[in-house]
Amino acid sequence: MSNKISQYLENMEGEPTAHLSGFKKVFLTCDDTDSAITQFAYASFMPGEKCENHVHPTMMECFYFISGFGVYKVGGELVRIKPGTFLRIPPNTPHEFRNDSIENLEFVYFGIAIENSSSN
Repeated sequence: MSNKISQYLENMEGEPTAHLSGFKKVFLTCDDTDSAITQFAYASFMPGEKCENHVHPTMMECFYFISGFGVYKVGGELVRIKPGTFLRIPPNTPHEFRNDSIENLEFVYFGIAIENSSSN
């Protein structure tokens, strides 16, 4: 477990997301805390970048959008993303998004490991 108490976004190294577009700066991983949090991070996707359709069988994800605009598809529902939008993605739910604006789409997100993925 890590002793991280504080971090400053501008001092953190960026890295590619697992979805091969956009970049992220990771505040916490499962190695940093004794909890079900898998990751807590900031991400930025440039205009036109997208995250392909995928699922997490044993993880719930939550997103809070800071800037930019886009479209998020959660299951069969389309959600317009704008600053101030919060999304919760239950386990086993297909999801994808794209930045369809002329500015970067910025957000913070976290994942929580879920043992029983049948309870959405």
